[in-house]
Amino acid sequence: MAARSRGITELVQLRALAYFGVRSSAAVAGSPMLAAMACALTPLGRRTVIDDSPEAISSFLRPRPVRELPGAGGKTAALLGEYGLHTVGDVTDVPQHTLQRLLGARAGRALHEHAQGHDTTVVDPTPAPAPAPAPAPASLSTEHRFPRDELDPASTGAPCSPSPTTSVPASAPPPRSPPA
Repeated sequence: MAARSRGITELVQLRALAYFGVRSSAAVAGSPMLAAMACALTPLGRRTVIDDSPEAISSFLRPRPVRELPGAGGKTAALLGEYGLHTVGDVTDVPQHTLQRLLGARAGRALHEHAQGHDTTVVDPTPAPAPAPAPAPASLSTEHRFPRDELDPASTGAPCSPSPTTSVPASAPPPRSPPA
């Protein structure tokens, strides 16, 4: 797997550089979780390959800080730090039921599994279908600004005649034009 994976990641990086002018980092591992963690640590222009052997997975994970595990944010890392659990290796060495008492059943189980490199995320190798076209908008609007006040008879030169539904009293003051 290592030689083939390294070749594929090199090809992807070269194409990204050639087509888009962007340097990238890449990582390959047996699970999406491990690959994402490794890629986050890989400098631009470099590649990381983690073999599927338990020894390679363990040597990568054990020295990592707990906060780098998926699902272990700052609060979880701080709580585990209060109990002396600072690295992924520390978490791996603790029984799962202890983590479940500290974090809750689901979170403790998930963190223990992630600390051992187990990831239940399924990778579907089939290409994703093209996205559906966006639905038509519910409404459309546009705006047009006239260079002059179209309702002011003085600026348009047209005679002012009230509409049939509007009555204007004879004593009404003349309309004012809006301040410019």
